[in-house]
Amino acid sequence: LTEQQLQQCREAWSCSLRAQQREAVTTFQRAVYSVVRQLPIQWSELPAMEQLSRGSDGQEDGALLIDITAKTAEGVQLAIEADGPHHFRRPDGGLMGSTQYRNRALAVRGYTVVSVPPSEWVKLRGNKSQQQQFLMQLIQHALREQRSVPKQSSNTSALSGPMPHEV
Repeated sequence: LTEQQLQQCREAWSCSLRAQQREAVTTFQRAVYSVVRQLPIQWSELPAMEQLSRGSDGQEDGALLIDITAKTAEGVQLAIEADGPHHFRRPDGGLMGSTQYRNRALAVRGYTVVSVPPSEWVKLRGNKSQQQQFLMQLIQHALREQRSVPKQSSNTSALSGPMPHEV
């Protein structure tokens, strides 16, 4: 592609992400965000909804749109995804390939990814204390998983670019 065509592609991608940001945030996402803000975690960057991703250098790269981001006082960058039912396979409930790709792409950028499944969230029936406990368990599990995975090689270009669809 020519430089002009590449620029047109970047502009189209940016426009697409801005349109996603303007779309209505789901009730599920708002509920998760509300509870995240109340977690007993010290934040160096407060939780925020609908944020563009940052590269491993900390600069916004705009490749992915994250439901909820926050940074702990210990420097852990969280990407909390209120994943609706379309993120899960039927009948086994595993993550769809595009969602797995998103999670890997976020991990390469230095995020600890927390996927909140709606099937488990609804079982908590709006009980804030149980929701907080549930989110803390998910965050702690994600941190343990991240520590147990060996660091990837620096050749991660396949995961560092924008996703072709749904975030």
